Amino acid sequence: MYSNLTPEMSAFSLYQEAESYLEAGKLDEAYLYCEKSLEILPVYPLTCKTLGNVLQAMGNLEEAIIWYTKAIMQQPNWAEIYINIGSLYAKQNEWQPAIACYETAIEIQPNLPGAYRNLSRVCQKLGNLSLAEKYWDKAQKIELEKTALEKVNHGEILLNEGKTEEAITDYREAIELNPNLSEAYSKLGEIFVERGELDAAINCYQHLIKILPENWIFSYKLGTIFQDIGKLNDAVEAFQRAIELNPNFPLYHKHLADILYEQGKLNQAITCYHQVIKINPKNWDAYCKVGEILLKQGKINQALVIYQNGLKLNPNLARLHYKMGEALSKQKKLQLAIPAYRRAIELKVDNYLFYRKLADALQQLGQLDEAIINYQTAIELNPNSCWLYTSLGKTYIQQENWSDAIECLKKAIQIKPDYHKAYEKIAYIFEQLGDRSAAEKCRYQYQLPSEVG
Repeated sequence: MYSNLTPEMSAFSLYQEAESYLEAGKLDEAYLYCEKSLEILPVYPLTCKTLGNVLQAMGNLEEAIIWYTKAIMQQPNWAEIYINIGSLYAKQNEWQPAIACYETAIEIQPNLPGAYRNLSRVCQKLGNLSLAEKYWDKAQKIELEKTALEKVNHGEILLNEGKTEEAITDYREAIELNPNLSEAYSKLGEIFVERGELDAAINCYQHLIKILPENWIFSYKLGTIFQDIGKLNDAVEAFQRAIELNPNFPLYHKHLADILYEQGKLNQAITCYHQVIKINPKNWDAYCKVGEILLKQGKINQALVIYQNGLKLNPNLARLHYKMGEALSKQKKLQLAIPAYRRAIELKVDNYLFYRKLADALQQLGQLDEAIINYQTAIELNPNSCWLYTSLGKTYIQQENWSDAIECLKKAIQIKPDYHKAYEKIAYIFEQLGDRSAAEKCRYQYQLPSEVG
C-alpha cells in the first residue's frame, strides 16, 4: 500500500492511521501503527508524540516521557509536548519538573491556556492558592480572548455576506469578552463611518487610540471624521497627534493645512502646505493652496513662483495654468493671463470657470465678440449661474446690444430672484433707451420689463 510513497509520506500515512485508532480508543492498533511508522523513520516527531500519547493512555508513564523527549529533540519548540510531559510528572507528584515543563511551554507559546491551567493545579497542590488563582485567571483570560477573536472572524464572514447587523452583534460580543480587542473596534468604526453613524465611529476610534496609542492611523481617521462634521479644533488635535507619531505621511499634513486655511490661520496653513510639498512634491493641490494664500496676502510674485514650480513638475496640470492666469490678472497683465487660461482650457475643456475667467480678461481688453463666445460656453457647462448670465449681459451692454443684454439679465433673475444687481443693469438699459419710468420700476420696485406697463 505504501510502496510507491516516499519514506516521509509513508511514515506520515502510518502516523495518521495511528491517530485514528488512538481517537477511537483502540490503543493496541494505535501502538502497532506507531511502530510501523517508526520502522520507516525512527525519530519521526509526529509519531513520537502520538506514541507518547498512546503509552500515556496505557498507563506507561515513564516510557511515554521517553517518546515525548524524542519528539522534542526533533522539534525543540513544540510547546504542546512540554505540557504533556509536565502532566506526566504531575501524575507522579513530581511537582518541580512539572512546573519547569509548563513554564517552558509558556516561554515558547505564551498564549496556551492549558499550560496556565495545569500550573494552577500544581500550585493548588503545593498550597500556593494566590498563585493558583493568578494562573487560573490567566487561562480564562486567554480563552476569552480566543473566543473574542473567533467572534471577530465570524463577524468578518457575516460582513462579506452583507449581514451587517449580525456582524455588528458579533463585534460587540467580542468587545464584551475582550474590551481591548482592537480588531473589533476597528471593524465597527469602518461600518459606522460607512453608515454615517459618526458619533459611534468617533467612540470606536477614541477607544482604539487608548488601546493602541502609538498607531497613527486611528488618530488620522478620527481627524477626518471631526473635519467632516465641522469639529475643526478636535480635528486639528487628532491630525497633530498623527503627525507626531508618523511625520512623513502627507495626507494628514494636507488635512491639517486645509483646516487651518478654513480657520483663516494662513501662516500656519502655508507652513503645513509646504510640508506636504516637501514630503510629496506631486501634491498639486498644495501648490494651488499655497498660491491662493500668497494671493490673499498680496504676494503675487511669490504665488507665481509657486505655480511655476508646480508646472515645471507637471506642465499639463490645467488647474495650475488657471491659477497662473488668476495671478497675472491680479497684476493686470491680461495679455499674459489670457494664454494661461487658454492652456487650462486645452487641458480641461469642461471647466466653466476657465471659460469665465478667459471671458473676463477678454472683456476687459475690449475683445467683446470672443468674450461673448467664452461666456456662452461657460453657460453651457453651468446653466444655473446667475453671475455668468450677468457677465454676458454686461458684455452685450458694452456692445449696446440691448435686447440680448435684457434677455441675459432676465435669466439671471429667474435663477436668483433677489439678484438686485441684474435689476440695476436692466434699469440702466431702459435709461439708455429713454424709458425712465421703466428704469425706475426696475430699480426701485424690482419689476422686469415684461411686467412693466
